[in-house]
Amino acid sequence: MRLQAGALLLAMVMPLAPGHAAENDGDATEESLRKDLQSLDQELTDFSSERRERLMTDIEEVLGAIEARIETLDSRLQDNWNSADRLERAQAQTAVAALRRERSRVMEWRQRMQDSTDVTWASMKDGFNDAFDELVEAWQSAEQNVRQAVKEN
Repeated sequence: MRLQAGALLLAMVMPLAPGHAAENDGDATEESLRKDLQSLDQELTDFSSERRERLMTDIEEVLGAIEARIETLDSRLQDNWNSADRLERAQAQTAVAALRRERSRVMEWRQRMQDSTDVTWASMKDGFNDAFDELVEAWQSAEQNVRQAVKEN
């Protein structure tokens, strides 16, 4: 499934930089978010309409973790605003904005899935998977751009 491939690619491409795992306790770290994405991917793969409510709750939790990660990225960018190169800073801001848009898109698909009937579930799930793939790509880009802007390679 595309989502599984995206999550695995993300796990391989985004190794933790030293010091990232110990961010603020309330923040979603890259590692914990990566694990959440992989878990959600498996749940989507194994999903049946009888377990819809549990899946919707899990999707909501992952989206909450992504929102927390967005706030962390914003904070790191702001903390290093003056030392960041203008171009890299602008690229990082653009990447974070794209991540926010993709998160919103996934939230919309989650709502559509929640409201769908069992008959339309398969097409809803495909649309959600596409939106979720884009979210994973946007997250990867945002992490990379913010890291580059604040020189944490």
